[in-house]
Amino acid sequence: MEHIIDKTYEFAKNFHAHDHSGHDFDHIKRVYFNAQKILETEPEADSFIVLMSALLHDIDDHKMGTDGNETQRFLSALDLDKQTIHKILSTVCAIGFSKSGAAPEFETLEQKIVSDADKLDAMGTMGILRTIQFSITINRPLFNRNIFPEENLTPAVYNDMNRATNTAINHFFDKLLKLKNALQTESGKVLGQQRHAFMVDFLRHFFTENNCPDWQDYLTAYLQKNTFE
Repeated sequence: MEHIIDKTYEFAKNFHAHDHSGHDFDHIKRVYFNAQKILETEPEADSFIVLMSALLHDIDDHKMGTDGNETQRFLSALDLDKQTIHKILSTVCAIGFSKSGAAPEFETLEQKIVSDADKLDAMGTMGILRTIQFSITINRPLFNRNIFPEENLTPAVYNDMNRATNTAINHFFDKLLKLKNALQTESGKVLGQQRHAFMVDFLRHFFTENNCPDWQDYLTAYLQKNTFE
């Protein structure tokens, strides 16, 4: 199976080669590495399904502009049985935040591992940088001190890039700060602790430097309400 993983690695590398939105191949490599780390403490998981899904998880993401069937076509051209293809596709399709939300209920261990591997790269320093990178790509404002985040976003509203509340800083409250509680595996939770704390510290400094005590209070209340700290 190693040659299939190698072929998939090259496929993902070529597919994401020209992305500048934060979904480039560097992101894929980090998710792949995170998945490998988590697999070290989850020996009962199917590592082939996990690693293939980690490499392919963003191919048909709605932000990538495919017709939604690119992964299926690629897998169908490989020497894989239908059951294996189904497991990979179901894993890839299950893990997106807009699908699984802040309290995911996954059917398999493999889905939990790949979800954690992906979510970890949306946290910490990389989460901050990727949020800024994606915001610049879609011309999203970085911050508006007069527009606070909406609560209880539906998937449709969350995916609306043109809503007034869709700023880079609000994205922390819409998604990034929720990821710590969405992690599923024990090793994923350990890795996520420090990354979550770094994001909170970043926001504290940001609001201090921008003289936004009302946003400091909002962050404190948000964290207390959601028991993140």
